This record gives sequence, C-alpha cells and structure tokens, in this order.
Amino acid sequence: MKIVTYNIQFGLGKDGRFDLERVAGEVDGADVIALQEVERHWDRSGNVDQAAQLGRILDRYYWVYGPYFDVDNSAAQPDGRINNVRRQFGNMILSKTPILSTRLFPLPKSALRQRHNMVVGVFEGVVKLQSDGALRIYNAHLGARSQHDRVKQINSIRDTIRRAPAEGGAWTGSLASALWDHHAHTLWEEDASPPPMPESFVLLGDFNLEAKDPEYDHLVGPKDGDFGRLSSGEEFIDTWVASGHDENDGGTYRANNGADDAPSVRIDYAFVDQSMQQRILGAWIDEAAQGSDHQPYWIKLDYAPYE
Repeated sequence: MKIVTYNIQFGLGKDGRFDLERVAGEVDGADVIALQEVERHWDRSGNVDQAAQLGRILDRYYWVYGPYFDVDNSAAQPDGRINNVRRQFGNMILSKTPILSTRLFPLPKSALRQRHNMVVGVFEGVVKLQSDGALRIYNAHLGARSQHDRVKQINSIRDTIRRAPAEGGAWTGSLASALWDHHAHTLWEEDASPPPMPESFVLLGDFNLEAKDPEYDHLVGPKDGDFGRLSSGEEFIDTWVASGHDENDGGTYRANNGADDAPSVRIDYAFVDQSMQQRILGAWIDEAAQGSDHQPYWIKLDYAPYE
C-alpha cells in the first residue's frame, strides 16, 4: 500500500505556472493521496474549484475535501440575485478504496499582529482497506508563523487521535437499539451499520517544522543523550527514520520557490502509531516533482494494495 502527502501550493509550480494536471500526475498511482493547500474560488488560481478539478483528473479515486478556511466570495447580480460563492482553503484526501467517513478539525491559532497567520486544520478520513478492515488517515497542515501555535496544534492533534476510537465512528449504536427510542427511529434506517473508527492510523502532511526544532520532540519524543529518542508508547513513529534515514536528512521544501541556492529542509512527514511500525516497508521523497514549492513524500506499508 502506497501513501503520498503533497502540499501542492494551490497548483503553483516551480516555473510559476498553475497546473493541476501536473500535480495529479505526480501523485497518481498511490493508494491514498493526502493533499494540502487545495483551494476553491480564489482569483490567483483562476476562480476554479480545485478539489472538483483534481477529482475529475484523478477519476479512478474516491475523494473528499475539508476546507478549514472559508470566507465570503459572493456577488449580487444586477437583478438582485446572489451568486453565492465561498472562497475556501484546505486539505483533500483521495483513495482507491471508499472513504467511509470524514471529520474536519480546525487547529488552535493566535491572532498575530505583525505576521499573516491563517486557520489551519487536520482532516480525518477513515479509508476502507482492500483486504479487510479500515485505516484512519489524518491529513494535517500546521501553521507556518508561530512555534507556539505549532506546539498547541500538535497537542490538539494528539488529543483528537487519542479520543477517536473511544468515541466511535460518525454514529454508534444499532438500529435494533434505536427501536427502543420512540423518536422517529425509522427515519434513521439508512444508518443501520455504523462506520468504523479503527485503532491504527497514519498522520501525515505539512508540519512546517524540521527535526531539529523543539516541536518535533512533541511528536516523536525527546532526545536523551546517547540513548536517542525516548518513547513511552504515546509518541508517533516517523516513517522516514523508521525506514533507515537519519532524521536530519532529506528535503521536501526549498524556500524562495525552489531557488537552487535555498536550503532544502524536511517539513513534510508521515507518522504512524507504535503498532504500525512493523508495517513500514519504505519511504522516499520525489525530488523531481515540479508542481509545487514542496516535494511529494511517499511511504509504503505492507497492507494489500488496491487491485
């Protein structure tokens, strides 16, 4: 099973062109695709619905979109009718198997006075596995402006992931139990089978931090001298490191729109829970991709792929 995460910078490539066809080609073939910075109805990208457009291009995938940024972009017509349009910014999940349920969680944000600071979020999708069962996918985008915000955002993500299995899926209980409820239970017959909320998960996306930054310790555990990273079982497993790479190696982002003299840093990640560590088969960065100011980050797990 191949999973890829890619901050597509709303389709703006290193050559200054907006090209969603190119972006789609750089991730096509994965079993699950997590995209960040997908937008709808922005002037800069031609006022298109990028989620729908990517869905049309990648038409062999199921897809869902979670806009954590939504503002008015409507206009009144001369005859008084309203052209109701929302300008949105968010994350997208595509899968070759059905996406059984989704939830969107905005993350904490400070009202900074001297820097542009926008709402970001984590998008949960429960993806059906080809063989049996399901897997939680968390597509995250952390803030770029504030280290303080990122720590709070990581803690919020941790809490969301920890609570999910105990809370259950989008609804819980059975139709049989609903028969005891006299409040028009027959209106809910479509919900006879609750969607699952599995224990195992993959957390991936653009975290806007490097392994040398203090926030990284909040994800994988602190360093303790010669003993390396400490783990209590609560920390996430960095798939890049688990695949044999040094945590300070690799680059998924180069500032200044990919200028050759800008340093390349690893700020895009895929983490798994402790029980998933043995399923990691590999991880790599597509350094040739040109569709964004980021590079796609791929992982391979030993789940059966879609056929």
